[in-house]
Amino acid sequence: MIEESNKNNWLTILQLVFSALAVIGLWALALILLFFGVFGVVDFQGMGGGRLPLYLSAAASAAAGLLLVPSAVYSFNRASGRKITLRYPDKWWLRPNILIFTLPAVLLLGHHAAQNDYLSLWFLPVFHIFAVGLPILWFLYLGVRDLPLGSKQRRWGVLASGLALGPFMIMLVEFLLLGVVIFAGVIFLLNQPDGLNELYASFETLVNSSADPDQIVANLGPYFLKPGILLLVFLFVSVIVPLVEEALKPVGVWLLINRSLTPTEGFAAGLISGAGYAFFESAALSSTADEWMLVVVARIGTAVIHILTAGLMGWAMVYSWRYSKYTRLGLSYVGVVCLHGLWNGLTLLMMLAFIVEEFNPGLDAPFRVPEIDAVVPFMLGMISLAAFLALLWVNGYLNKQQREESRQSEAV
Repeated sequence: MIEESNKNNWLTILQLVFSALAVIGLWALALILLFFGVFGVVDFQGMGGGRLPLYLSAAASAAAGLLLVPSAVYSFNRASGRKITLRYPDKWWLRPNILIFTLPAVLLLGHHAAQNDYLSLWFLPVFHIFAVGLPILWFLYLGVRDLPLGSKQRRWGVLASGLALGPFMIMLVEFLLLGVVIFAGVIFLLNQPDGLNELYASFETLVNSSADPDQIVANLGPYFLKPGILLLVFLFVSVIVPLVEEALKPVGVWLLINRSLTPTEGFAAGLISGAGYAFFESAALSSTADEWMLVVVARIGTAVIHILTAGLMGWAMVYSWRYSKYTRLGLSYVGVVCLHGLWNGLTLLMMLAFIVEEFNPGLDAPFRVPEIDAVVPFMLGMISLAAFLALLWVNGYLNKQQREESRQSEAV
């Protein structure tokens, strides 16, 4: 989805069509969600959220659509030969390393708004977008600082790919694979003593739960905590999901396969694509009324993981294409999948421990460790910090490499 010398090349046309359709689709979705929320067509009151999740999701869709507009504009300019100028305010206080200092205020104001039913509907959607977007913008700024980014069309096209195309492809593949995992889980239950009765009981529980998530979790918890089912859940979350996401998340780099990029440009493009995906995922998964600030803060760590791993994949991909050395690509893929899998596995472990403690305290779960509530968050925090430091180190390393190459070329 990026540029080439010929202004009417097929990739520019594809970028234009995809970006325009994605903008229209996301804004239409935002209006539909807003309509449902205003007129009460869908109400999450039974789930403890009222209409607020609809407003948060609408804000996320609208913001994502807005981020796709520059991609549509720049690709239109190249395809048509016209020039629509997009102006961005260049104020010192709008720079990412300054804006990040407003994040604590945004979180506190959002938390305060979330406690009030009236204020949350009017103000929390705005705070939600800034609370999700500011850390991602800052991580991206630190990662690409002083690195070559290519034209504006390329940058925004890569972002559009990570923000809309990547998630669509990932959700499609994961949905299909989830169906396989669910089928395997059903087969497992049917092969257990009284498996058919348990399967029927779990289905009846879903039907009679009145959409109350607490009741669903409490009643279905014992089924999910069976060793065989638990193994399938961990397999999907910690192995299959990272394998799929780390391959498709840097889709913006895949689309540059025929361009003469340097490995440094591949790293920068991977970071941008990863940032787009991180915004999509964080904005969507944190659109909840319950514990809003806690969920948003937890997503910050996930965002830096997504951005770093996509950047490392972009770096390895271009290096392999350029020098026909694919060992590095394979090792990088294994490494980022292991990092992502570790993160997902620890998160799932903490969630399952919480479910057992909250809804089934007498249940004999295989992973019940009293210290898990303290150890796992600490480990996740350390992984986040290590990913952040790695992002800074790679940026510094590539900048140093660029300076050395520049000095060598000047000496020649």
